[in-house]
Amino acid sequence: MKKILHASALLMATATLLSSCSMLTAQGRQERAYERYVRKSSQGRVKQQKRFAAKGNTMPVTHASEAMEPTESSGPMAIGEGEDGSQ
Repeated sequence: MKKILHASALLMATATLLSSCSMLTAQGRQERAYERYVRKSSQGRVKQQKRFAAKGNTMPVTHASEAMEPTESSGPMAIGEGEDGSQ
């Protein structure tokens, strides 16, 4: 019984150590760097959303501009047509 318990404890300790060794490879470093990048950008996005929510979603006030005068022609003018409509 003690041998089985000792062997299983040794096996679990070895498995734990070997799984952490994969983080020392180039692939493991890349995965950790990407995970760090995702976490940082997510936190930045949440911070930005909170900042925008604090300001409120108000549209800037626009002042009424002068009224546009309707034109007499309903379509585009041909090249060479003048103000009076003659060629």
